[in-house]
Amino acid sequence: MAVFVSKLFRSQVTIMHVVSNELLTLTGRAYSPRDSYAPISTAAGQFPRTLSLPRTSEYFFPDEVIREVTERQMEKGQTLLADSAAVFAQEGITTKQRLVEGADAAKTITTEAETGNHDLIIMGNSGNEENEHDLHLGSIAAKVTSTAKTPVLIVRKKTKISKILVPVDGSPKEKEALKKAFTIAKATGAKVTLLHVQEKSLLKLKPEIREIGLQILNQASAVMKEIPTEQKLVSGDPANTIIQTAEQSDVDLIVISKGGHHHLRGFPLGSVSDHVLHHATVPILLVK
Repeated sequence: MAVFVSKLFRSQVTIMHVVSNELLTLTGRAYSPRDSYAPISTAAGQFPRTLSLPRTSEYFFPDEVIREVTERQMEKGQTLLADSAAVFAQEGITTKQRLVEGADAAKTITTEAETGNHDLIIMGNSGNEENEHDLHLGSIAAKVTSTAKTPVLIVRKKTKISKILVPVDGSPKEKEALKKAFTIAKATGAKVTLLHVQEKSLLKLKPEIREIGLQILNQASAVMKEIPTEQKLVSGDPANTIIQTAEQSDVDLIVISKGGHHHLRGFPLGSVSDHVLHHATVPILLVK
């Protein structure tokens, strides 16, 4: 996906691998078999009352173990970077490579994106090497999407973009997501579907909300300018409906804003986007 995007926009690419041995440096606690028990209080004429809490002893990984593991991980990182750079080189794309030893992988990634003035972070949904078919959001990807100020593209399966789904709720924050979708669609010729989901309960209480939904879709379509769009106005659970629509329509990318909320006119995209990020089966571009 990164090759596809960089060729599309003639981007400068930095490939980054972070080696983190955070768990090795944490102090642990272990129970000692020789722990003793002592009475906590004794009232006159009563048996001692005791609290059976064993003492704890601390343990830690020796420095030589940490050094050895770090060296192996750094060697593995160098190989990963070289292999990745070769993939780009085959397409005529030169890259910068960064191998970083950091305590917090997510923080290292987001800091690099900000200080390096990068326009986009592209990463897989998970670092689960044992199950490449696991589509759930991993811990590092979750941290990056929640803290990064830079737009984040979480990649699952797809490597090209021909269909884009943009959930809208009428909030000002979604304009950036619409602009990003417009830029991608214009460069790729992708078809764009604008989706507005209304809560069934709210629709029953106020049928006029449907007209507001149509207005939201028309406003979003106007931002897309000359890009032809399909508009979908449906009712249901917002997060699940977005995921189901993406699967049923076989879209290649969901472009969604983070933290959007328009009182009584739609749904809070802040919480919805989190659910979609974790459970969608297609790539997601999260725009803040």
